[in-house]
Amino acid sequence: MKKELIILLVFGLYFASCQENNTAKLESQEPTSSAFKNEFDSISNLIKSSPNNPDLYFARAKAHYGNKDIASSLSDVGRSLKLDSNNAEYYMLFADLKLLQKESRASRDALIKAHKIDPNNVDVLIRLGELYMVVQDAEESFKYLNKALKLDVYNADAYRLKGFNYKFLRDTTNAVSSFQTAIEQDPNDYGSYMQLGLLYSSVEHDIALDYYNNALKVRPTSYEALYAKGLHLQVTGKPREAIYTYRKIIELNEAYFDAWYNIGYIYLELIDKYDSAAYSFDKAIEFGPRGYVTAIYNKGLSYERSGNLEQAKSEYEKALQADPQYDLAARGLGRVLSE
Repeated sequence: MKKELIILLVFGLYFASCQENNTAKLESQEPTSSAFKNEFDSISNLIKSSPNNPDLYFARAKAHYGNKDIASSLSDVGRSLKLDSNNAEYYMLFADLKLLQKESRASRDALIKAHKIDPNNVDVLIRLGELYMVVQDAEESFKYLNKALKLDVYNADAYRLKGFNYKFLRDTTNAVSSFQTAIEQDPNDYGSYMQLGLLYSSVEHDIALDYYNNALKVRPTSYEALYAKGLHLQVTGKPREAIYTYRKIIELNEAYFDAWYNIGYIYLELIDKYDSAAYSFDKAIEFGPRGYVTAIYNKGLSYERSGNLEQAKSEYEKALQADPQYDLAARGLGRVLSE
C-alpha cells in the first residue's frame, strides 16, 4: 500500500527559543499580588509628595510592567518622558512596551531617541539590532550590533542576533560561527544552542543532539528543546529513542498534542504497532485543535492497517466531516468500502 501519512515536521525558523514563554507571561491575567500592592502604594504615596519627579513615575511604570499591566506602565512612563525627555532608560522601557503592542515603528523611534541621548549604551544598541533583525533588515541590524561589539566584545546577545541575521540571509557558515561565538561568551545561551541544533538537524547531522542536550541542561523542562530533539531522532531513524523523548514532554504536559501525533506516526509508519498508533492519534485528537483532520485520518489508517475496517470507515467519515475536501480520507473510505 502506498504510504499516505502526513508527518508533522516543524523545526520553527525563528527565535522563540530566545524568548520562550515571555509573551504568554505578559498576556496572562494573574491576580495582583500583595507584594505588588505594597510596592505600588508606596510609590504612589511618594508621587503625591513629589508629583514632578520623573523617576517616581518610571519606578511605578516598571512595577506595572512587572505585573503585566501594559497600559498603566505606558501611562506612567509617558509621564516620565514629559517631565524628562533626556533619559535613555525611559525611552527603552517605552520601546519595550510599544513592541509588546506590536507597534514596531514606535518602538524603533523610541530606541533611536535613546541612542541619540546615550550613543554608547550597549543595551540600546543591542535592542536596535534586535528590532531590525526582527523585520529582517540585516544591514541596519549589523550596524548596531557591530557598534555594540566595539564597546563590549564579549556580548553574547550581539553574536546571537548576528547569527539570526546570517540565518535569514542563508549564510549558514557565518550563522553557525556567530552562534558558537555566543556560546563561548555565555555557556548558558539556550537560544544559540537551539539554533545550532536546528541548523544541524536541517542536514540531519547528529551533532544537533549535542546542542539540544546542552539546551536542556540550561532549561531541563523546555518543550521546544525536547520536541526538536525527538523530531531529530525520528527523522534520522531512531524511532524508539524519539518516542522516549516525546514521552518526556507528555510527562510534563499531557496535552502537548504534537508529541502524541508524532508518537502515533512512529508507531504507524516506522514500528507497525497499529493499536498504539490509534491510541496516540486519539490523544492527539483529544488535545489538539478542533477538527484535527490529519490525526483523524491517521487514526483511521491505523485501524485499516490492523484490519479493523469498520472502525477505519468511521474515522475516515469523521475526517471528511471535518474537511469534505480532504482527499486522503476520501480515498481511504473508498478502499475500506471496496473490501
